[in-house]
Amino acid sequence: MRIRHASVVAFLTLFAVHSACAADWEVVASPNAGRQANSLSSVAAVADNDVWAVGWAFNAQLNAYRTVTEHWNGTRWSLVRSPNATNGYNFLNGVGVVAANNVWAVGQAANGSTYSTMIQHWNGTSWNIVSSPNVPGFSNVLQAISVVSANDIWAVGYSQDTNFNNFTLTLHWNGATWSIVPSPSVNDDILFGVDAIASNDVWAVGRSQQEARTLTLHWNGSAWSVVPSPNDSTEDNILFGVAGVASNDVWAVGEACCEKTLAIHWNGASWSLVPTPVFDPNATNQVLIDIVALSSNNIWTAGQYIVPIQGSAQFTLTENWDGSNWNFVPSPNAQNSNNRLHGITATPGGTLWAVGTTGVFTRPERTLILRKNP
Repeated sequence: MRIRHASVVAFLTLFAVHSACAADWEVVASPNAGRQANSLSSVAAVADNDVWAVGWAFNAQLNAYRTVTEHWNGTRWSLVRSPNATNGYNFLNGVGVVAANNVWAVGQAANGSTYSTMIQHWNGTSWNIVSSPNVPGFSNVLQAISVVSANDIWAVGYSQDTNFNNFTLTLHWNGATWSIVPSPSVNDDILFGVDAIASNDVWAVGRSQQEARTLTLHWNGSAWSVVPSPNDSTEDNILFGVAGVASNDVWAVGEACCEKTLAIHWNGASWSLVPTPVFDPNATNQVLIDIVALSSNNIWTAGQYIVPIQGSAQFTLTENWDGSNWNFVPSPNAQNSNNRLHGITATPGGTLWAVGTTGVFTRPERTLILRKNP
């Protein structure tokens, strides 16, 4: 079973009221840090009773966003203290697991007017910041992380120059240090997701060019290269998540602006578009943010959409690939609220977890965690 973990930064704010039915998605109570806005961006599972979620919370006293980490012990979610690299804004965007005492989280921390990469490590007792490199003179952001083994881990994101041009950024952990690995850039590129199938088979996805065309990069064990990928509209096309079952069975998801979700499949030779369901004719801003692959006929994605006729409210969105088609799967939403999903994972036992944020209109948003039992 291949499980990937990735996330997207806070600027993604893109849910019809569906009630959860038996054996379907259900809301699980989750804590918040303080009374201001909280959001969870990514989730990863070591075991059925050992799951981590990361994100951020606004601290009104400091007037800054601070890191948030939460842990599931099989019974409940609880806040776990996590450090911040600076006194400014600190975000955690992605989390990946090796073992119960070896968990990694990535993001960025504000350094004056620029951001620097931030990487944290859980050693079984506490979270600690681990030194990570940056492109000198640029803002640097890490969006996602994927684990091959304890000494083979990838993190991806982007760097940005003073003219606001973006460039792909890929970092690698060799068991001792993080280092920048050269990666190709086409034109104003951002990487949002990464999944490592093997040491010589890693995919990173995102968008290229200001008009946003899909971008897929592949690592063959020696170098990153751009692999041509399709687009589903003449408008913006962006890939946010990627998950592989095998070297010839990889999925990437995102949005084809601004009316429909986007899914593409790699068969070992090329990427191709795969239709996703039209679940609500009134839905707009449909986007799939994250994806997890349990098997070739059991893939799950999570994201959100808007229904303008319902006050432009945002609703959670989950879809499942059954080996033949993508299918819309109802997921719960708080009424009179915006509801978004940013991350999804599966435990070794097959339990699905999805995380994000929910907020009653005009009030601070709060953490949102959904669970679907096998």
